[in-house]
Amino acid sequence: MLVPFVIDADSLVPDPAWTPAQVRTCHESLLDVWQRIGLLAHDADTFENSKLNQVVLQLPQKLRPLWQAMLGRMPLRAFGNGWDGTVGTGNVSQLSGNIPLALVDDAHAEVEFGLAEDELSKPAAGAAGVEVCRIISAGQSRAFQHAFIQSGIHIEAGDRFSDIWTMRFNSLAAAPIKRVVIVDRYAVSQHFLCPQTQLSGLERFLRLLDQDAEGARHVTLYSAWTADLSQKNLADVEAELRIAMGRLASKNVKRLKIVMVPNAGFRDDGHDRFVRFGEYVWDIGLGLEVFEGAFAAKRSSASFKTGAPVVGYKRVESDLSGHQQATAVEVSS
Repeated sequence: MLVPFVIDADSLVPDPAWTPAQVRTCHESLLDVWQRIGLLAHDADTFENSKLNQVVLQLPQKLRPLWQAMLGRMPLRAFGNGWDGTVGTGNVSQLSGNIPLALVDDAHAEVEFGLAEDELSKPAAGAAGVEVCRIISAGQSRAFQHAFIQSGIHIEAGDRFSDIWTMRFNSLAAAPIKRVVIVDRYAVSQHFLCPQTQLSGLERFLRLLDQDAEGARHVTLYSAWTADLSQKNLADVEAELRIAMGRLASKNVKRLKIVMVPNAGFRDDGHDRFVRFGEYVWDIGLGLEVFEGAFAAKRSSASFKTGAPVVGYKRVESDLSGHQQATAVEVSS
């Protein structure tokens, strides 16, 4: 769901023609949209070595702490391919296929990329799939606006599992977020009930995560002892999911911790079915069931959450892990 984007490093320097209020408004708006839906990509192997970091360190005192606070808590993506941290007509093609949005200052936008004075953004010539947008208008870019619309679209019966994954989870899987949490009351029981001729929603999710993750991932699953599991015990759950983990091809999902809670331990007013990647949550009405079979069998609500609402989801996890009858087991790939 996250939109990978880059910032032309030189464009981050405040425009001397702007008032301090304009400069602060521009930067706070950019940081806000980044926090809600963006994944910042930078040049160099680490952010500390990037050209963008050198500019951040030179920002005015009232701006620099805002950036440093964000950089300290948000996932960042190192973009290789020889990109040097600047965005121009001569190198924007390097972003094609990987980075859909490049932010530049007004001078770059108009002189380098030919935006009209009243034009906020436009597709970059010679760089398929890359939108060049004025940094002051980041929140109005087509890329971010499209993502905001997608963040609340329901999953429909008949949607392909691959489309559900690509639209909502692929960019999160690729982001450098090591810990993934699944809260799904029925995930384990549905895994046991799933016909052997198809993958359960849980196993398919693990396979897709393993396939698209760039680095090690540790997954924690909270699920319930539903009536369908009345003849099973924790050893049965461990054995079944050890088999599923053993079938992962890339072995990027290094560990799966399963926390089993009595069915009554889940809230009565909701299904408690969501997936959390760090500070990002997908609240999915039917949970991992949407990944069972080639197509979603039923319509499901789906909403993307960031910021303050995530605290509530973490509280659900804390309540489940702290349940006096919770039991846990770990399996590795």
